[in-house]
Parts: sequence; C-alpha cells; structure tokens
Amino acid sequence: MPDTIQVSTDETVHLGEFQRWMVAVVTNFGNDAEAWNSEAATAELTPQRALSNILPSKTLNEYERIGIYRRMYFLRMRDALEIDFPSVLHFWGKAQFEDVVEQYFTQYPSASYTLNDTGMKFPAFVRASSLPEKEFVAELAELELAISAVMEAEETPSLSAEQIAAVPADAWNDVRFTPVAALGVHQFTYPVHEYLCAFEDELPAFPAIESRPNYVYIHRSNFRTTHYALGAEEYQLLELLIRGTPLGEAFETIQQQMVGEESTLEELQTAITSRFQEWMTKGVFATVEV
Repeated sequence: MPDTIQVSTDETVHLGEFQRWMVAVVTNFGNDAEAWNSEAATAELTPQRALSNILPSKTLNEYERIGIYRRMYFLRMRDALEIDFPSVLHFWGKAQFEDVVEQYFTQYPSASYTLNDTGMKFPAFVRASSLPEKEFVAELAELELAISAVMEAEETPSLSAEQIAAVPADAWNDVRFTPVAALGVHQFTYPVHEYLCAFEDELPAFPAIESRPNYVYIHRSNFRTTHYALGAEEYQLLELLIRGTPLGEAFETIQQQMVGEESTLEELQTAITSRFQEWMTKGVFATVEV
C-alpha cells in the first residue's frame, strides 16, 4: 500500500495524515460539519483537502460516505457497552444509556484493537460525572466488569483430591493456598449484586438504592461462571486465604471478630466451615503449600 495519496490538485497527502484525519472525524459525535471542522480533524487536514481525497458514489456524496463509518462507529461502541453492562442499560433505559455512551466515547475514544477493552474506564467515568445515583451505577458497572474478567481469565488447574489427601492431618493449620486465576472476590458499598441478580432472574422488584455493604464471590469452573453473595465473615476468610494467610490463622482471625449469642456463633462457625469445604470441592484453590 502506498504511503502517499495523489489528489487532483497535484498535492500529495500522506496516508498517515489522512488516516489520523479520518479517525478524528469518525470518532466525533457531532454532526458532519462539526466533525469535519473539529480541532482534532483540522489539525490533520482542512475540510477542503480532505474532501479532495474522497470520491462520491452513484448514490452518496463525500460527507455521506464518511458518515456511514461515523454511524457504524457509534453503533459498534454502543453494542459493545450493552454487552458489557446489560444491568446498567436496564437501570438507565436505552435513551439515557445511549446518551451516556456518546459522552463516554467522546472523552475516551476507543484506542484498542479489541472491543473487550472499551468499557474499562466506564465505571470511573460514571463516578466522575454528575449523573444521578452515580456511585451505585459505577459499582454496578464494576461488578459486571469483574464477572467478565473471571469469564475471560486463564484456565488454571485446581487442587486434585489426591493433593488434598496428601496433606498431613496435623499440618492443616499451617497450610497456605494459591487461588485459581478464574476467581474474584469483591466488596461493594451498595446492593449491586442484589440488583444484578434481580435483573438476571427478571424479578418484579429491585433492592432500594442505599448504602449497604455487600460481598460477592465470582468463580469459573468447567467453563461455567457462577456468582453469589457472601457473608462478611465468609468474604474476610476467603480474602485472607487468597492473600496467603495460613488456614489456622485465618480461621482464628475471623472467630475473634464474631460477636453475638453462643448459639448464633456456633451456627456462624458451622456455616463458615461449610463454605470453606465448598470452596475446596468447587476448585477455588490451585495449590496448597504445607
């Protein structure tokens, strides 16, 4: 492919110059005139020079031909965020979602070869905006990104029954675990996981948007991704184990934080122990170090 373009005025236009101009025009969400006369576009080519490099077709003029790419850019970016953030789309509705998408890509035009990266800055963008319920929506978007990250994480083998059985009975207090790659544990200040579940299950009612700590477990195993709510103690235990805290020390730390009636404590301790056994059987850990 040549790196220059010869135009009818005998003026040579560099291919890179024209490509940068086209990116500036295509990613501008104004009308055609605003896009062609934008600061980013005119820094590369004047509208007159750009026009001399575009041939009309039998049915479309120069502006309309470039306009096809401009419309398709927005549609592709919108579709990518709809896939990444379906519950945010549900929360806002299509009209507001599309308006926010336009604002987002005006500030953060796509700069990656893959659409998987298009929404990475979206939670921060929402949090920095003046949108209503922005903190809730930002956390909801963070949760959906976290689920996507687990879905796309590297497939790493989990502990086998033989590896677990090989740990001496008197060594369990001191064992340390390494989690599999396809695992995410998150804490939020709003009930975003409840909202996501209500959306996914098509429930008629959604949780009130109020500050309320909640904890989420996300795991992929055998090509199936699951997520569910954790109790505060379950979250803290798994966090400690992920960080490499010895098992006995992790359990002791959680037990010291428990308060309440003796019967309640026993039930809670039983529930936490049961959850730990579930994590072991579900393949949450990749290695165990004695």
